[in-house]
Amino acid sequence: MATYKEIHGVNIQSRGSDPTTLEGDVWYNSSTSKLKMYTYAAGAWASGGNMNQAGEGGAMAGIQTAAFYAGGNRPGSDTSALSEEYDGSAWAEGNNLNTGRRSVPGAGTQTAGLCISGIDPAKANVELYNGTSWTEIADVNSARGYCEATGTSTAALFWGSPATEQWNGTAWSEVADLNTARNQSSGNTGTSTAALAAGGPPARAVVETWDGSSWTEVADLNTGRGNLGGGGTTSLAIAFGGNPNTANTEQYDGSSWTEVANLATARYNIRGSGTTFLAIAAGGESPKSVATEEWTQSLAAQTIAFD
Repeated sequence: MATYKEIHGVNIQSRGSDPTTLEGDVWYNSSTSKLKMYTYAAGAWASGGNMNQAGEGGAMAGIQTAAFYAGGNRPGSDTSALSEEYDGSAWAEGNNLNTGRRSVPGAGTQTAGLCISGIDPAKANVELYNGTSWTEIADVNSARGYCEATGTSTAALFWGSPATEQWNGTAWSEVADLNTARNQSSGNTGTSTAALAAGGPPARAVVETWDGSSWTEVADLNTGRGNLGGGGTTSLAIAFGGNPNTANTEQYDGSSWTEVANLATARYNIRGSGTTFLAIAAGGESPKSVATEEWTQSLAAQTIAFD
């Protein structure tokens, strides 16, 4: 059997106190005579500030303390142009999109974001947000809704039904299709060259990862669903909510999915972004929701016990 040094290239360190370090690190605490390591503590959802208007199917991206939500199905408008910003505690209305639409994905950040395609009817329009206003930029090649996206304002990926397009900051290029044709998977997970798409209707559990040139099927979700939210990376991902109407939350470690704490409010057509440690979930149905929830998880030093 390989030793720790043979696997990691270093011996286990003896330290007088627990260090601040990364998941998986192992050390011997000489003050407590314990062998310890950092592992994930239990995560939980907590209520955030409500959106100004209920919404579902809008474009969302950013981090837990700086996100945007634009368009979607809002009260009084199936194809809203309304845009809102979240600062970690409250939503504030910003300048509207140039073209209202719903079932539209977002990518990027609160100060450099994308609102991509959407319906009704199918729109090829893409808009860029600079933190103040929206500007129309190059259209996608195939106008469609119910799709997802991830990445940045200069390097994004847009997929669904089953086409995939890649954005280089200037133009969209068609690349390899999903292996399983579907829409309404999770989004905002990964980059334009390393993305993850989980689920899809009707109650699909299938998950695929993108490596910059092709999609590969990986471990399925424990609970199949579509219209779900997501965040993180291809090796540390989170997926939550979905249809059939559920509050289920699962985390992916690069090889398998684990069920963790549920959302407080079950919903689908939910939008999400952030990381597997600090994620945000907003909007959704049914009924149409203003609810925002914040996911927080941290690392904790754990004693390693031997049988």
